[in-house]
Amino acid sequence: MKKRTRNIIRVSTIVAIVVLTGITLWFNFTKDNATTKVGDKAVDFKLKSLEGEEFQLHEVTKDKGVIINFWGTWCKPCREEMPDLNRAQVDHNDDDVIIITVNVSEKPQQIEQFLRGLGEDMSLTMLLDPNRSVTKAYNIGPLPTTIAIDKNNKIVKKQEYQLSKQDIESFIEAVQE
Repeated sequence: MKKRTRNIIRVSTIVAIVVLTGITLWFNFTKDNATTKVGDKAVDFKLKSLEGEEFQLHEVTKDKGVIINFWGTWCKPCREEMPDLNRAQVDHNDDDVIIITVNVSEKPQQIEQFLRGLGEDMSLTMLLDPNRSVTKAYNIGPLPTTIAIDKNNKIVKKQEYQLSKQDIESFIEAVQE
């Protein structure tokens, strides 16, 4: 009888773990799809730039398409795509597009050290998300993740992981349409 009771407890425990894991995964996957789908309205936000200036998304999307790149200095693909994003901003500076970067929860000193190591003048708007509020609002998972927002404040393109030069041009075209 003792052995049978132990087996029932083991099986019940395993079933409970499987059910709870399934429920947790279901909630996580349904939540992740909530705000970052192409076609959805962009979530407005206000963040400070690396220089300390305030940036509010809806103020910019009135006149320009916006490409937002979420990144971290510790992320190798983020570091690799940064010079290409910067060159694209320089090349399209007169167009109706702005490329901004949102650093996910790092200190300004870390970012400045990384930028000095690039050896380039950066034309990108660098925003700080110290408590990950914008990162969470957009349900950003892996870094880098890039989102394109058109002048109507609608998400028109999204890509997780590193962008190629062609990908960057595709994002620029998407916000100019």
